[in-house]
Amino acid sequence: MMHTYRHRTTAARTRTLAFLSLTAAALLATTTACGPGADDKAGATAPPKPAGSTPGAASGAPSPSASSSPVPRPGEAEGEPVGKNNNCSDEYAHVSVEWAVPPAKDDSKLLLTVVNTGPRACLLTTYPVLRIKDGHGRLVAVFENSRPQTPVVLGPGKEAYAGLLARQGSKAASTLTTDLALAPHGQSPEENTGEGTLLQLPSGGVYMDAKARVTYWQSTSENAASPLFTR
Repeated sequence: MMHTYRHRTTAARTRTLAFLSLTAAALLATTTACGPGADDKAGATAPPKPAGSTPGAASGAPSPSASSSPVPRPGEAEGEPVGKNNNCSDEYAHVSVEWAVPPAKDDSKLLLTVVNTGPRACLLTTYPVLRIKDGHGRLVAVFENSRPQTPVVLGPGKEAYAGLLARQGSKAASTLTTDLALAPHGQSPEENTGEGTLLQLPSGGVYMDAKARVTYWQSTSENAASPLFTR
């Protein structure tokens, strides 16, 4: 569940007909010539193969087992960089957390950066669904007015951002948190798939409280950080 958060088979057929054809051809060649010449080899054509045979497959040799193929995770298309609700797949979206401003100046404002490591563009239609790992499993609320007009299209190798306001009160009333549980991209807080990723916070942890807020994914770091300074 999200509470624990953080890309192919047939049996080979025998070739009896092909074997008999090849044998007959070999006997005929033996009785008519000592061996083929260079011209004969160049102009030779392969004997016809029986219908339904597999080219290049040895008789009786099984093909690779399907069990050796990777199994896609729920909500993800096999071999595609698309995940939950058409958002970027966890497999191709690497998320990191850093300070939005130097921590000596303000250690309550952070920036989440996601990089598309996949071969194709994908979407970020919502915000990072974060759960505080403080023993209570509190969800981080969202800055509702940070929703972009259109979903972020994340091209291969490109980045997108989300701002995180860790607390709005004092450290004394906050809890030191070392990591956050990030649900699959596109998942809502009500969903519970048991998948996700743990995000390690910088400098050994950040003090967070119940008024922590996160923005929607944005195409620029400026748009992501702006709501953190306008509370």
